[in-house]
Amino acid sequence: MRVRYQLAVAVLVIVLMFSSFLAGRQFQSLSDSLPGGAGGLVTAILGVGGRAFAAPGIEDVSIEPLQTFQEVFSHLRRQYVFPLQDERALTYAAIHGMLAVLQSEPYEDRYTRFLPPEEYRSFIDENEGHFGGIGAEIGVREVDGPAASPDIPEGLICPSCGADISAPKRYQIVIIAPLPDTPAERAGVRSGDRILSIDDTPTAGLGLSEAVHLIKGRPGTTVVLSMGRDNVEDPVSIEITRAVIQVRSVDHRMLPDGLAYLRISTFNETTPDLVRQALGELHTRGMRALLLDLRNDSGGGLDSCIEVASQFVGEGPIVYIEERGETRQPRNAIGQPSRIDVPLAVLVNVGTASAAEILAGAIQDNGLGTLVGEKTFGKGLVLTILPLRDGSALALSTSRYLTPNLRDIEHRGIEPEMVVEQPPSNQYIPPLSENDEQGAAALRFLREQLRAAPVGAHT
Repeated sequence: MRVRYQLAVAVLVIVLMFSSFLAGRQFQSLSDSLPGGAGGLVTAILGVGGRAFAAPGIEDVSIEPLQTFQEVFSHLRRQYVFPLQDERALTYAAIHGMLAVLQSEPYEDRYTRFLPPEEYRSFIDENEGHFGGIGAEIGVREVDGPAASPDIPEGLICPSCGADISAPKRYQIVIIAPLPDTPAERAGVRSGDRILSIDDTPTAGLGLSEAVHLIKGRPGTTVVLSMGRDNVEDPVSIEITRAVIQVRSVDHRMLPDGLAYLRISTFNETTPDLVRQALGELHTRGMRALLLDLRNDSGGGLDSCIEVASQFVGEGPIVYIEERGETRQPRNAIGQPSRIDVPLAVLVNVGTASAAEILAGAIQDNGLGTLVGEKTFGKGLVLTILPLRDGSALALSTSRYLTPNLRDIEHRGIEPEMVVEQPPSNQYIPPLSENDEQGAAALRFLREQLRAAPVGAHT
């Protein structure tokens, strides 16, 4: 009997060792099969800066939390009064709860989240440039003040993570930016709007992925967002008809007096070439000064941003990437860098985030242009998408970025040299329209620059 027991133990040990070896090989194979280099502020690779993340050593892993999880799961399976219908749903809920803790101190990470298979597929569709929804980038940010809804009692505890969601300081789901020429923008959704409810579902206690799932839907259907808005006492209710969203990243045109207008709405694979073509055309048509509009640009790919920034700031570092425990590394201009040679004003607002903040920060730190508008969103973390075996994915903050002058903008944003607020309005204000006070201020600034320039300069 004792021999049989010892033999069983030996077999179990060998099986566990072999399983661990296979898991390590599978992890390494996945690392090797994905492209190197930083694919973007939202990227689907395992490394940043050309290195793959190494699997942690056994001595770095404590199995005690996993043992506790397995004990609870075992009790549920054997003793819970109702039969378990969906064990995967329980596992996903546990993952959501674990990652929700990262939103609180000391991490204060607003971006790391779990993407179930359906949401991961939607994420891929978005990055390919078309998806069904309202056309808005949403996120979470820390806010002060009363609870998200007057009906929320004090001391309400989040069922997913155990956090006090009625505390004076907490995170709320907010609109980072409506995408240009989309149902959200046309309906009057504004950057900074706090989403209080989606149809009849309050957002208090919802995760970001859950909110996205509720907002998206079949084109032609409607969704009602109830939102809190700065300087507006009552919630703003907006009904939006969903549509297939086509992301258009670059718009440009010539204005009177040799002024040129260039708007970048997002950074995707096509953006660098579109910007290059636009700048070439504007130069050919006599551009004497440039207004670069980065308002409501919620970011995109880091490589795309580096290539675009190289067309403005010339040679040198565009941004620094800093991983945990590693020396910060510069991401320098690439291709054939060129330096903007005409007066430049850059429009920014609270919807200017991520890659758009990198471009704005590089221009500001190099003294190449003047930022006009409002403080930017403040997203200074690089998000890596890690695909998982069951078709889900982990969106994980893996590094932070710093501007060329080593400014950390996470939670801080970038302050413009000229602070100009838009007039209070619940309606969409088209760029450079009659009510666009930020655009008007930037154009006045550029005309003053041209008047002050020596004769023959900037031609």
